[in-house]
Amino acid sequence: MKENAENNTTKEKKDKTCDEVFYEYLQVFKEKTNEEFYTLMIKFILLFRECFNNNKNKGKEAEQKENFAATLTPEGLPELCNEFYSEFMEPNNFFGLNSENDKSETIELIQHFCIWLFKNDYTKSKLSLANN
Repeated sequence: MKENAENNTTKEKKDKTCDEVFYEYLQVFKEKTNEEFYTLMIKFILLFRECFNNNKNKGKEAEQKENFAATLTPEGLPELCNEFYSEFMEPNNFFGLNSENDKSETIELIQHFCIWLFKNDYTKSKLSLANN
């Protein structure tokens, strides 16, 4: 695993896959947050990754499905945020993250992750929030 971590930091940003960027995001914030919130971050990244792969595999038969997070760059991840929340999380009862605090924290994590992607030059897209 150490070799993968070293390769992840030396690889050019434009060549990193979603999986590599997900890993980097979690590594950056591992020591900057408490254990409870970090656990929520891990759940968020795993669910977001699953949503990304599901989105890319729409309409494919089970045997044709691919792990796109391992091959595609993160450039388009911010465009997936609305679908992630409204079409992936909500219909699945937030996968057990049912408290209002968990839902609120999930929204904060979506925003934080997208801002981090932009600030670290992994995407040119900015997440914009609609005012109700």
